[in-house]
Amino acid sequence: MGVQERIWVFSAQSNRMVFYKVSYTNPHRHFISFEVRFDAESGDTFLQLPSWRPGRYELGNFAKNLRAICAFDGEGKSLSIEKTTKDTWKVSCDKAGVIIWKYEYYAAELNAGSSFLDQTQLYINPVNCFFYDVSNPNQPYEIHFELPEDYQIACGLPETKRNILHAENFDHLADCPLIASPSLTHDSYDSNGIKFHIWIQGEIFFNLVDLKKHFIKFTETHFEIFGTIPCEEYHFIFQFPAIAARHGVEHRNSTVVAMGPASGLSQDDKYFELLGISCHELFHTWNVKDIRPKEMKPYDFTSENYSKSGFVYEGVTTYYGDLLLWRSGVFPDKHFLDIMADTIMRHLENEGRFNLSVADSSYDTWLDGYVPGIPWRKVSIYNEGCMIAWICDVLIMKATHSNKSLDDVMIILYNRFGRERGGYSAREYREILEEVSGSSFVALFDNIVLGTSDFIPWINECLEFIDISMKFEKHENMFSADFGLKVSKISEGSLLVQDVMRNSPADMAGIWRNDIITKIQNVSASEFNYKDTGKLKVDFISNGIPRSAEFIPESKSYYDKVTLEENSNSNAFKFWKSRGK
Repeated sequence: MGVQERIWVFSAQSNRMVFYKVSYTNPHRHFISFEVRFDAESGDTFLQLPSWRPGRYELGNFAKNLRAICAFDGEGKSLSIEKTTKDTWKVSCDKAGVIIWKYEYYAAELNAGSSFLDQTQLYINPVNCFFYDVSNPNQPYEIHFELPEDYQIACGLPETKRNILHAENFDHLADCPLIASPSLTHDSYDSNGIKFHIWIQGEIFFNLVDLKKHFIKFTETHFEIFGTIPCEEYHFIFQFPAIAARHGVEHRNSTVVAMGPASGLSQDDKYFELLGISCHELFHTWNVKDIRPKEMKPYDFTSENYSKSGFVYEGVTTYYGDLLLWRSGVFPDKHFLDIMADTIMRHLENEGRFNLSVADSSYDTWLDGYVPGIPWRKVSIYNEGCMIAWICDVLIMKATHSNKSLDDVMIILYNRFGRERGGYSAREYREILEEVSGSSFVALFDNIVLGTSDFIPWINECLEFIDISMKFEKHENMFSADFGLKVSKISEGSLLVQDVMRNSPADMAGIWRNDIITKIQNVSASEFNYKDTGKLKVDFISNGIPRSAEFIPESKSYYDKVTLEENSNSNAFKFWKSRGK
């Protein structure tokens, strides 16, 4: 019995089961072919492709990758279709039966949230390219893959038979990415009675045994906080391409992490980044996949799901992603303090902190995504959210004499709002902080969550309690330090301006982003050796027009490097690291 005939039998026996067939030819063209059968009543059926994907709170416009869309009834008769929104189609049926919906999806982008097909693998994030019936998104799905004999599938969905996956409903399907390939590397480990899978597509340039040891350590620290995990098993799915990549996306029982070039993971700093992203994404299993803002429960795939709580679902996760690697002993003290110092430094270099709060920046991820956007407009829910989580953690420690911490807040959030319960509000999060600490967090929220006040007084209070010194060192590039711009070398001895500090000498001289500095003191810009703090004549090109200006240094320095150093092995520092263990 062929695939199509088998689908007919299952459809007759099922309660409105959706059946998909996924296939492809000429994989170098990157087109994946889909055939899906929906049960239909007479009249109009509306089929929806998601407008965005969880983990990326911006519109994805996945419909731009579709072609060859058509629809038929069970007898092969063509059905009338009409596009009603950018990613919704109306299919008109004369009588009840089935809709056979066919289309192709162009999968030529390889990152942690995309879909990709070539001669080596089929990689799908279903939220990019699978449809659901708007009237019944809770129908179960069965997906049949036509694959070469030597391919295996890495996915969080159950494989009921070879190359056949099953999903409880569309939300379940949308949240389970997969890789099908003949070259997958697989390993696993157990923690607290749960099996954790490690799937790797690409070359491995590190010791897999060491990776597994590190994963076991940071996984155990998650269980020390929450006790349980809201899934029956978990899958780390890795893409290690030969090209540059750095991206991770969380899912209900899995994550996809793309890191490249793969050869770079032989270096300690890149390997530590891989650990950091992996730990971050695992923490998301609790924080946002289960503990979710009320605005995202349930997900509405048709439009934006605005929320001002990005400082919780991304900021707290960013903080714990590195904190738990430190607490588990994978990251040494200095490495973790360097990460926190870099977080402060990025905050100070982003003058968007004076314009838009982290709460409003969370809301606006739907406006301009995750790119920096126009200069000095917004902040990062990851970076500033991490700092707020850190401040909250230490303030709770201080208020409770190192008896409680942000761990206790996360446990309460999990018990009250996780495990399929309703979502939380930003106010309820603040109230739990106050419940755990016994002190008010109204001022903190008003000033640095909902407002644009200076973070430094709050940071200094925390550093004093945990006995950490913060030092500022002049930027190693004196040109940047004295004149307030960042540059990169380009061809023919010129420098490309990447960033300019507001009201710096470079800004006052009329230099701006993407200008090209050609000469300094009549010397080729990339060869000029700046040592003194004197006035400089600069020749540059702005929007194709040659210009010149004078840089006049001030006593102030720019882009200072931040360092954090432990003063003593204080009890507060020990508790911060070990939570009293």
